[in-house]
Amino acid sequence: MQSLCGHHANTHRCIMSDLSPKWDEGTIAALLGLPLHEDTNEATPPGSVAVAISNTTRERKCGNTSRATLTFSSRAELVNVVTAYQGLAVPITHGYHYYTFSWTDDGDTLISADGCTRISDPGCVEAESEVSSPPLHLQLMALPTKELERRVNKFRTTTSSITSSIREDSKDSEVRKAKSKRRCRVHIHASLCTKLAQLYGNSRPIRHVHGMPVPVGSTDDLLKYLRSCTLWPPPEKQRRGVAAGNYLTVRKKHPPEHDIIWNLCHDLINTVISDPIYNALAVTKSFRGSPHVDNHDKTHQHVIALGDFTGGMLCAEADEDGAETLAIDVCNRFGRIDGRSVHWVSGWTGERYSIVYYSTAKGDWTERMPQEVHTKWMTSS
Repeated sequence: MQSLCGHHANTHRCIMSDLSPKWDEGTIAALLGLPLHEDTNEATPPGSVAVAISNTTRERKCGNTSRATLTFSSRAELVNVVTAYQGLAVPITHGYHYYTFSWTDDGDTLISADGCTRISDPGCVEAESEVSSPPLHLQLMALPTKELERRVNKFRTTTSSITSSIREDSKDSEVRKAKSKRRCRVHIHASLCTKLAQLYGNSRPIRHVHGMPVPVGSTDDLLKYLRSCTLWPPPEKQRRGVAAGNYLTVRKKHPPEHDIIWNLCHDLINTVISDPIYNALAVTKSFRGSPHVDNHDKTHQHVIALGDFTGGMLCAEADEDGAETLAIDVCNRFGRIDGRSVHWVSGWTGERYSIVYYSTAKGDWTERMPQEVHTKWMTSS
């Protein structure tokens, strides 16, 4: 792992940029899943963050954006936040947003855009490729606001009082008073994520299961091709909300240059499933994706991972209330989940490729089934 031990005078402070100018200090802290420390005359307590917003700037591509200086209680807390969020496309109520961190306004980024390689500040030379697991707060961010409210309410705390308290907290801020209803929704959504994470005890039980195994040697040709092909990076952006050079979409009706990858993937899934339902593939290489929901899917997904890696489990919520998570071993195995529910990949190190078989065709629609149905399929071999 790369050392983040630099020679900066304040090693527990960084810049967070590309922020919406509509967000105030409380919103930014809520998006990071941390309580806001407001007393600038005191040191930042552990488990919180101090936020100082800079002037709004005009970016050619992004429009108006703002930056904020974040101050943590320690270097370790700064590193934990940055490794969790840097470079991820995080769905927040009405769209995707990327988190970008740097040492100074014009300094080096702390983590590369793909989230895999840590970039040190001056004076550091150690390095290692690593992808961290998304924290609970980020796992919950992909849920609709109403679902967050439902779950919080199920913990016998009325949604109305929680939502009201979040709104009440903002009344003392002149900046907050000037915000629009749309901006307020982002603050409420992020605050509900933090509240629900607290109600879960800031962690959830994890149940480990194995995916459906494939015959020994059946992945060899596909893995060899993925390592040697010229698919990376794709010539254009493959999916809204995903900015990555190692994410490729291959559809059933595809150009000739995708024939080989399509046929190899088709042959592989047919070794364990006689009539798989899919009309597209998402093929990734060392890709770090945020917890998300595939709203355009019409049925469940099959997922397999190849390569030499440790970790990299396919994760999903095990039940409708999200009280437990499922970690599925998909290394040379097929996992099955419904992408219309929240899912993500756990932290990993090494070389990892993945193939997601999914369908967006209306004719392939199936009703969403409980995850336990898919788990039984995986463990039936």
